[in-house]
Amino acid sequence: MRLLLAGVLGLSVSVHGCGASGDTKTPPGTDGGSQAGQGSAGTSATGGSSGSVGTGGSPGSAGSNDNRGGSAVASGNGGRAGSTAVDPIGEVPKFNYRKVLVYRDKAQYNPTNEFIFSTVIETAHLTNPLGKYYLYYAPHDAPGGISLAYSDSIEGPYTEYATNPILGNTHQGRFNVTHVSSPHVMWMDEYKKYFMYFHGENTTTRWAHSTDGITWDLAQDNIAMSTSMWGADFLECSYARVFEYAIPGIGDRYTMMMMLIKKGFGRRIGLATSKDGKQFTPRDPALVSPTSDEGKDIAGPFYFPYNGKHFVLYNAASGNIHYTEIGAAFDKELHKGAFYDAAKGYPEFDKASAPFLFRADNRWHLFYDVGPRLDQTIALAVETPATNVLIDNNDSGFSRTGSWTESAATLGFYGSNFLHDNAAATNPGTVAQWRPNFPRAGNYRVFARWAAHANRPDNISYRVHHQGNVAQAVGNQTSDTGSWVALGRFYFDAGSSENNKLVLDAGSDAGFSVADAAWFVFDD
Repeated sequence: MRLLLAGVLGLSVSVHGCGASGDTKTPPGTDGGSQAGQGSAGTSATGGSSGSVGTGGSPGSAGSNDNRGGSAVASGNGGRAGSTAVDPIGEVPKFNYRKVLVYRDKAQYNPTNEFIFSTVIETAHLTNPLGKYYLYYAPHDAPGGISLAYSDSIEGPYTEYATNPILGNTHQGRFNVTHVSSPHVMWMDEYKKYFMYFHGENTTTRWAHSTDGITWDLAQDNIAMSTSMWGADFLECSYARVFEYAIPGIGDRYTMMMMLIKKGFGRRIGLATSKDGKQFTPRDPALVSPTSDEGKDIAGPFYFPYNGKHFVLYNAASGNIHYTEIGAAFDKELHKGAFYDAAKGYPEFDKASAPFLFRADNRWHLFYDVGPRLDQTIALAVETPATNVLIDNNDSGFSRTGSWTESAATLGFYGSNFLHDNAAATNPGTVAQWRPNFPRAGNYRVFARWAAHANRPDNISYRVHHQGNVAQAVGNQTSDTGSWVALGRFYFDAGSSENNKLVLDAGSDAGFSVADAAWFVFDD
C-alpha cells in the first residue's frame, strides 16, 4: 500500500540543558561536567552515494536533476510556502516545507498514532532493493517498533513495508523492553553491512546489523551506549545518530551524538566515539547546551559539515530546529539561531524536530518530525533557491471566474483560507488562475496545494501555460492535504503574461473543487 499515511506531526524530544552559548571549550575526551560541550563531525548515516551528509566533514555528492513531469508529490506548510531558515548571512541552505511523507491514518502499523525520528538511505549497496530509497521511522512510545517504507524518488511517495515493524521490542530474544524507537541507519563499509542505532529503553542506545536493510540481527552484546557508562547521575541516553568522522585528538573512526539527561540539568547533546561502531566511549556530556532563546531542552542532534564549517542541528524547546557551529576539533560552541522556523499552521503547528539531511537531485532534503509531542509524523522540506514565486488565492496574481466560496473549515490550506466552488457536480465556467511575475526566465517546478476531503474531485484538470504551450496535469484533491503537489517542470519567460500561468478548471471533474495556492520554484 502507499504510505501516504494522513496525519499531522513529527518527532523530537525537547531537551534542555545548562551552559552559555560559549566560544571555546575543553577538548573532547575531558568530562566537561556541566559546561557546554563540543560538537562532532562526521558523515550523515544515509548509506548511499547520492546523498548523505558526506564523510570526513564534506557534504555528500549531488544526484541528477529531478524532472518528474506531473507526478503528484505531497507537501505543505500551515501558513506559508514553507518554513524557512532564519540564518541571516546565508551560511547554511534555506528550506521550505514540501510534504507530509507518512500519513498516520493510512499506516498499517500504527500502534500509537505518532511517528518520529526518520532516517533515509540510498540502497546502492543492495542487489534487489524494494526501491532506490529506504525510509526508516518509528512510533514514539510503547511498544514502538522500527518501521520501513521505500520509494524510487527521494521525495516519495513512499510505500509502507507490508510486515512492519522490522525490529520490535523483544527482537530475537536479545532484550525485552517497553519500546524501541529513533532508528538511525548507515552503511558500514568495513563490515559491508548496514548498522542501525536505536533506543530501548530510554536509558540505552543499541545497535543491530543487516545485509538487506530489512532483516536485522543483534549481537549478544548489542549496547552501544547507556546511562551507566556516563555515571549514576544520568537518567536518559537516547535519540542517537552516528557519523564516520575522526575527531582530531581522539582519532576514533565513529562519532555518536545523542540526547542526555543528567540530574539537575535539562536535556543536552552528548558526545561519544568508537573505533568499531559497536562499543562507544563517553567523551562530553554537554557537547551543546541550550541557550535562553532555545528553551531549557535540546535533542535530536544531526552533524552537518557545510562549506568548510562544522555544525550540529537539533530541535529545541522553542519549537524550531536550531544549529550551532562546533569547529573541526569540536572546540567551539557558537549558537547560530534557528536553522528552520516551524510554521503555525498544518502540519507543523509551531513544532519541527529530529532533523536528518540527505542530498539528492542537486539539492538538500530535510526529513524531520512535525507537530506537537505525542501527535507527530514525518515530513519533508527541500532546499529552495531565492528565485521562486508563490501565489495564494488572496494575492494579486490570482484571479477567478464563476462561483467560488471562501472557507477555512478544512485543515491543510495555505494562508488564511481557500476557495471552493460549492458544487458536487462538474461546474463548467468556474475557473481559477495563478499568474506569476517571474524575475528571470528558466525552468521552474510548479506545485499546487489544497485542503483535501473525500468530497473533492480526484481527477481535476490543471493547465500549465508556458511559452505559448499548454501542458495538462491532474490533481487528486481527496488526498495529500496541506502538501505541495508537483505538477511538472516547465520553462517560463521572465515577467508576467498570459503565456505564464496555471489554470484550474472546476468543470473538468465532479466534486467540490478547491483553489488555494500555487508555487513556482526555479530549477535550472
